[in-house]
Amino acid sequence: MGIVVGGLLAMGATVVQRELMRHAGSRLIDWEAVRRIARRRLGTAGATLTAAERATAEEFYRAELLRIEPEVAAAIGAELPRALEVPAVIDRIEWIDLNLATFEQLFERVERIVTEASTGADTPGRAIARILNRSVGNQQLGLLMAFLARKVLGQYDVSLLAASSAGRGRLNFVEPNISATAAALGVPLGQFRTFIALHEVTHAFEFEAYPWLREHFASSVGEAIELLAADSGGLGERLRAAMRGRRGHWLERMMSPAQLGSFRRTQALMSLLEGYSNHVMNDAGERLLPGFARLHERFERRNEARGAMERAIMRITGLDLKMEQYIAGERFVAAILEARDRAFLNRVWEGPASLPDLAEIRHPQRWIDRIEGRRPEGRVS
Repeated sequence: MGIVVGGLLAMGATVVQRELMRHAGSRLIDWEAVRRIARRRLGTAGATLTAAERATAEEFYRAELLRIEPEVAAAIGAELPRALEVPAVIDRIEWIDLNLATFEQLFERVERIVTEASTGADTPGRAIARILNRSVGNQQLGLLMAFLARKVLGQYDVSLLAASSAGRGRLNFVEPNISATAAALGVPLGQFRTFIALHEVTHAFEFEAYPWLREHFASSVGEAIELLAADSGGLGERLRAAMRGRRGHWLERMMSPAQLGSFRRTQALMSLLEGYSNHVMNDAGERLLPGFARLHERFERRNEARGAMERAIMRITGLDLKMEQYIAGERFVAAILEARDRAFLNRVWEGPASLPDLAEIRHPQRWIDRIEGRRPEGRVS
């Protein structure tokens, strides 16, 4: 979930340029072109699952969800209001199609803002610039989707566009990636499937057990996306400053103050979601999966051993911030549990005002002090 949102925000920051969109009805992205580019980059890795492969995997995940749910409920200290939906076993092409559908609808917000704010006649020079910008955006997003389609193992699709508490998220398992990673790690496929299912179920619990969180998450991501479109003045100068800068991530250096504030609020929320999820996963994993700690360690070591090309792609797209989220979020959760207890930690789910901001994620005692009333309310990015 988080890696996809991170990729979307990164793409928004690099694609949205108001000065190149001066014609009503123009599109920032040609979504069919993106789909073709992504599929072409996948090549033979985009092979579809057979009916037998899909049926076997779905049967396994259904059985495991029934086993996992009560353990996760015990670790979180909250019950699901209703059972999780039947898991969806998908291939890489299906993952691309599902996520492009969400991306396209979110980008419609951007295009609407850009079009409403545009002024002046569309000249030949502007038209050429718009076409070139769209072509570059298509290529960037197509390459990013192909890259992610090979990496994502499971995804709790929170349905950002259906933020109502009545909506349901969906557990997607990208079976070709799960099978390939299990083989690379040298672990039985069944054990690794359980490992991934456990991680995704913890995300499902966060959103399903606390319904307000879905709307808040969708609102935060939507705000960040819209600000990228509405506050693009001076983008050229910020890009030059980002290239010159040495402190912080280049993606953050190119944002305006308003964009940066929104982006950091989203980062703080995703850090909490990932850190809390990993904590619960570690707690329940020891009871569900023999050798869980050893498998988890091997999985983390493999994540850290990325090649130079992969590290470069993650840096350029801003996806390396996702890895920082895991680390910061886990440290926050561990610090709260060490200083207080699980019941106190679970106060993060009381409502939006109880969520930690990014400064509190990095300095957990500040969140403790605020929740206990030892300093005035106020959220700092």
